[in-house]
Amino acid sequence: MGDLFLEIFSSIKHSRTRFLLTGLSTSWGIFLLIVLLGTGNGILNGISNAWLSENDNVVTLEPSTTMLPFEGLPVGRSIPIKAEDGKSLMEAFPRNVIGYVPELDVNVNVSYRNRYSHTDMAGLSPGYCAIRNNVILAGRDINDMDIEMKRKVCLLSTNLCRRIFPGEDPSVIVGRTVNVGDVAFKVAGVYRPAKSYNISRTIIAPYTTVKGLYFSNDDISKLSIIVDGLGTEAQNHVFVERVRAHMASLRKFAPTDRKAITITNTYDLALYIKNLFATINLFLWIVGLSTLVTGIVGVSNIMLITVRERTRELAVRKAMGASRKSIMTLVLSESVLVTVVFGYIGMLLGMGVIKLADIIVSSFTDATQTGVGSSIFLNPGVDIGIVLGATLIMVASGLLAGYMPARRAVSIKLVEALAAND
Repeated sequence: MGDLFLEIFSSIKHSRTRFLLTGLSTSWGIFLLIVLLGTGNGILNGISNAWLSENDNVVTLEPSTTMLPFEGLPVGRSIPIKAEDGKSLMEAFPRNVIGYVPELDVNVNVSYRNRYSHTDMAGLSPGYCAIRNNVILAGRDINDMDIEMKRKVCLLSTNLCRRIFPGEDPSVIVGRTVNVGDVAFKVAGVYRPAKSYNISRTIIAPYTTVKGLYFSNDDISKLSIIVDGLGTEAQNHVFVERVRAHMASLRKFAPTDRKAITITNTYDLALYIKNLFATINLFLWIVGLSTLVTGIVGVSNIMLITVRERTRELAVRKAMGASRKSIMTLVLSESVLVTVVFGYIGMLLGMGVIKLADIIVSSFTDATQTGVGSSIFLNPGVDIGIVLGATLIMVASGLLAGYMPARRAVSIKLVEALAAND
């Protein structure tokens, strides 16, 4: 084995400029492959953080109007959603519905001293944490006592805080009083929206408080039900249709009327984005491998030239008893070594560029004080699977690049070699 490597290094030293230039094409191919996959992962992680940060086992019902007549009732009727519908769905589907969260939404004006903002207020109960993974940066979340006592407390989003408390730390904001319309609310906490794309300035307040202040009936703005046992796309679609049929029997509208209530299943969104991820990753692999082909062709050409220059040497080896296997091993090993060494150089450079891009984007994000991290570039990089895959690709590329030159080497005859070098 040692003699084999000495021969390879001797050959490379003899034509080091040629091998260097050819190896750079391999490095460039692997470099682009790693950069494409790494940045692609960063972008996909950013999209995932933006759109899939909430649970994918939530079905949301929102009121709407009918588009089909039903049992003599006219088109265009408003179909309400009520808080007790959640309990009804739990009883109707005990194996699938494990919880529900009613929500009341209202547009409000909020102010602090001479700063104002028009935004929306969401009346929620403590169970909303199961469907919204908001991060509490300071203070506390709403609790059962807030609900029971109808306390006028609220949580402000980081986006709203930047508008009415510019430049202030979240911990300083907690405990202050803001005016929501004509009503004073004490700030119990500051939260960061789970979805990084969320630029809303939603105020979260106890469900009972919002209901008492702004709603005179039992209608709600939204009902989110937490589901379980739905692991496939088909199961989710069947469940949604069963929910629609159940609500149709409660509210007297046609079960086929898809406009009567709006039903959103987060599983469908998650499935769509995951399929999109797979397609984008496939595209990146194709582009990266296509670039790598250029490097493979270059290595193959340089090996053909090397074999041609060493025609007499290889023919003499055969005449002295060297086996076809040993000659092919020599040529293939040389090809693989060049490909792998320069490939790993390109891989390390690619990882370095990805890390540098992550640092630059993170610094820019921190400077803009978005408070939600990078929404378009998050945790870029390549995992161990990609590294192992790239290694296998480099070895396979080296073997492929050296195969034709190796076949030429073992087919050389001594008489032809002596004639070619005369």
